Amino acid sequence: MSRVQLVVLIISLLVTGFIVEQVRRRRLAVEYSLIWIVAGMGMIVLSLWKDGIEYIADLMGIYYAPSAIFVIFGILVFVLCVHFSLEISRLSSNNRVLVQRIALLEDDLKNLEENSADPENKPFCKDVES
Repeated sequence: MSRVQLVVLIISLLVTGFIVEQVRRRRLAVEYSLIWIVAGMGMIVLSLWKDGIEYIADLMGIYYAPSAIFVIFGILVFVLCVHFSLEISRLSSNNRVLVQRIALLEDDLKNLEENSADPENKPFCKDVES
């Protein structure tokens, strides 16, 4: 195993370990970590497979093998951007619904406070003299 392979393997293991630790500490949700774990595992496989990047470059029709790394990372960044855009859209929609619900609850609370402040609107309140 060459020095470069060893360095990439160590970095890949550290990145994957970091992601797993963040999930374990509940700082990162599992659904967000899956992409990073798959990327880390891919880096581990490529660091162990000596001619792997050349093979992938040949499959992709890329003459210069290190350029395949940039293509792979470009695809990874694209997938991450689409994933996070979908998640942001979902959260935005949820926020809109929550704001509407809060507004309705505040209106109901205001109406209840107004009705309780008016003594004529208290149907169950009777003056009892002892």
